[in-house]
Amino acid sequence: MKVKDAIEYLRELPEEDHIVIAWWEMDMFYDSHPARTRFEPTVTKKEWEDVVHIGDDMDWSMTHESLREVMDMEILINRKADE
Repeated sequence: MKVKDAIEYLRELPEEDHIVIAWWEMDMFYDSHPARTRFEPTVTKKEWEDVVHIGDDMDWSMTHESLREVMDMEILINRKADE
């Protein structure tokens, strides 16, 4: 997703609402530091832009399910602490 698309989507939400949001940038996958890169030469911005669409096409249901499970556990923990 392009940043401008995320901004447009976020503009539609009430500013005071809380949301869960995650994003990854190129340096989170492909570090330009020679000792930490997995590619030689390092991945270019164009290569990143050519593959980043995979995130748009990916099935995120397992990620959402995992996050929901953790949030459910936290709610239950907080409820017990409030008893």
